Amino acid sequence: MKIIKKCFILLLCTALLTGCSLISGGDDLLQTPKPSENFTLLQEQLEKIISEGKTYVTPQSGSYRNTVTFEDIDSDGADEAIVFLRDGTGGKIYVYAFAWEDGEYKEIGSIAGPGSAVGSMSFLTVEDGQEKLLVLTWTLSNEVKQGLTVCRVRDHKLEELLSTTCTNYIVSDMDRDNTEELFTLSYDNTERKTASVYDYDNEKMLLLSQTDATQDVQAIANITAGQLNDSEMQAVFVDNKFENDNGMQTDIYVLDGSTLRNVATSSNTSTYRSTSLYFCEDIDGDGSIEVPQLHALPGYEDREAAETLWMIDWYRYGMGDEAKLVHTIYDSPTEGWMLEFPKEWRNNVTAVSISQSGRNETVFMEQDGLQEQILTIYSFTGEDRKQEASADGLIELGSTSDICFAAKLGDGNTQYDMTEKEVQRAFTVITNEWK
Repeated sequence: MKIIKKCFILLLCTALLTGCSLISGGDDLLQTPKPSENFTLLQEQLEKIISEGKTYVTPQSGSYRNTVTFEDIDSDGADEAIVFLRDGTGGKIYVYAFAWEDGEYKEIGSIAGPGSAVGSMSFLTVEDGQEKLLVLTWTLSNEVKQGLTVCRVRDHKLEELLSTTCTNYIVSDMDRDNTEELFTLSYDNTERKTASVYDYDNEKMLLLSQTDATQDVQAIANITAGQLNDSEMQAVFVDNKFENDNGMQTDIYVLDGSTLRNVATSSNTSTYRSTSLYFCEDIDGDGSIEVPQLHALPGYEDREAAETLWMIDWYRYGMGDEAKLVHTIYDSPTEGWMLEFPKEWRNNVTAVSISQSGRNETVFMEQDGLQEQILTIYSFTGEDRKQEASADGLIELGSTSDICFAAKLGDGNTQYDMTEKEVQRAFTVITNEWK
């Protein structure tokens, strides 16, 4: 079966390089040359279905966006083939499954989708990793929510386990039992906003628990899974957007026994922030998810938002009432860098930003002693940026394709001074992974 997948990838690459398409007008899945006898047998099965008036479709989003996906769903050592087809050009959509039996692919069932398009496809791992369930979403006409279907392959038969609707979902092993749960969010303007968790038990997909989401938000901006603070407990973090003020609030869901809880609503530390620029994330790579809070640097509290320089506090939340502040960062997203503040800097150090032709300077200084410069970060963008960043007295901090970064230490006259190594450790060039 590995040979089949490699041949298919080779065929795909050849088609892309030569300008050919694996799907032509919805009529042909594979173009010559045919990669293998086994794949040819699958094509022959598909051509029989196509001759009945069906065309090929692909999922609109997600990690699996192919018309045909090969995956060992039932852990029998052989890949099943999952294929998406539509009746005509605008009819009902189907997911077909084929299993490898006796040297050929055989159809083992199909399920009709409830929507007008395939939204996404993913897999949910159960039974200690020995089986995968197929999770599908469907675009529903004139609906905010989407259709969601969960099915499995058992004894070479495609079976539907769950059909429901949701706004968004994620799969995560929330109770650490080596079987992933299905976590869904349902946001509807006319109903309560709810979060639900489904568990695979006794060969069924069952609703385990529900709880309320934040009610006055308008949209889900981001959803991710990770650990709580100092805990082995897994949580789902949902960044919700407020359309009226462009703010954001994070809900944090845990499975406490068999009960789904939103621990953000019981914490004494709010998860609201006045901008939707920052999502919660594992910023230090330790497995725990941090939630950002924005605060104006000292001296900027009463200024217009467009003029304000911000520091970002990153908090870890737990099952208790108090969140733990773990990082404070100055972020310069327009220039693509950030600096982690030493603990003693928070609320005691401020900054000014000075733009000139070909460079920008961010000068950090004491709040009550603005003439005492602690550190200056330079962003050079001119044609001589490499030479400027490596000038005497400057600490080189890295570069991107069009910006070179450097730093200059202060005169060492304040209690907040940093060493060269401390600056290098605290400074980071922002990549896409950070946003």
